[in-house]
Amino acid sequence: MATSITKFEDAFDYKIINESACTNVAVVNVTSEPGSIYSISIDNSNSQSESYFKFFDSDNVTIGATVADMVLKVAASSKYVYDIPKGLPFTYLSFACTANANPADNAAPGATLVVNIVAS
Repeated sequence: MATSITKFEDAFDYKIINESACTNVAVVNVTSEPGSIYSISIDNSNSQSESYFKFFDSDNVTIGATVADMVLKVAASSKYVYDIPKGLPFTYLSFACTANANPADNAAPGATLVVNIVAS
């Protein structure tokens, strides 16, 4: 898992969060500050099975026990972009990827997913 953040401090009040290997291990409070999510790009093209991106507005996440605030499905061998024009506000930006949508699921997806999030 490798998470990086690119800020555009001089030009825009946005940042791009890139997770190059999203798995069933939670990335917790990645921005370290409140903001809003404007776009989520999820690349599941390396997997032969559907996967799920789970967003948590919490800084205390246990995969399989903490109920996600939002769950996005990504079909096998595909890439989806979910745009949120007015933004989805958050206090803590935490997320993980799993094999199933069920809140109790903590199974790893069929392959690691690449996730890009545009947030403020």
